[in-house]
Amino acid sequence: MANDENKLSKSELEDLLKEVERDRQTVKKVSNQKKKSSIRIDMIIAAIVAVVLVVGVGAAIIYFVKSTPTKEEKAMAENPLQDEKYPEISDVVKNYLNAFLIEDNEKRAETIAQYVGNLYDINSVKQRAYVSGYSGIECYTKEGPYENTYVVYAYYQMGIKNIETTVPCIDRLYVVRDTKTGNVYIQNDSGEEIQEYMQKVTKDADVQQLLKDVEKEFEDAKASDPRLKEYFDKLKVTEKKEETATQQTQSVTTVAQTTAVNRDKK
Repeated sequence: MANDENKLSKSELEDLLKEVERDRQTVKKVSNQKKKSSIRIDMIIAAIVAVVLVVGVGAAIIYFVKSTPTKEEKAMAENPLQDEKYPEISDVVKNYLNAFLIEDNEKRAETIAQYVGNLYDINSVKQRAYVSGYSGIECYTKEGPYENTYVVYAYYQMGIKNIETTVPCIDRLYVVRDTKTGNVYIQNDSGEEIQEYMQKVTKDADVQQLLKDVEKEFEDAKASDPRLKEYFDKLKVTEKKEETATQQTQSVTTVAQTTAVNRDKK
């Protein structure tokens, strides 16, 4: 009797099996959710790592691109434009410029000869009669192609007679230091090779910026003084006429030479 009481009826057994199946499905569903959740986390982590790698590589590329100097930047870093590095050069340039104001031809030539390393055509140097004086002389230098040589950009304020406002100017000079005495001299006839070198370094960004600054200062000076502007406007017209006359002379010379050649051939 007891054994019969412990037996499950058919309906009870079916209910039990259904309950077990439901539990099994619940466990399976939870397991799948956990697995999907784990996959999603792995995917997120992988995506984050990928982004970090991409950003890192990009930053590295930008860093190396910025850190790698161009040929021009490297040359400029090795030979930067330096302001007033050599006071003795500024002194020579100052004396050289002021020597042009000397009225006496012989004395002017003798004085200029003290500051140039050559006497090339020194007697043909004319007095700058329109200049009232030079001030604010400041020399910017780059190392020259050889030891003890310098490319100098001499900045100064030039006074013009009967005009109150001074004119900002800049001259390019080639300066050589005497290895025995240590004195520096301006070399006027530097030669084609040196001229090419000077043109090359003048293209450097630091020199170009200096020239732009002086040009702006010059334009501002003209804008501030009508008399100064009028002076340079007239000067420009005169230079244009002289240039036209020179071109016409060259053209006539060329025609004359061509005619002579053709005549000789006949």
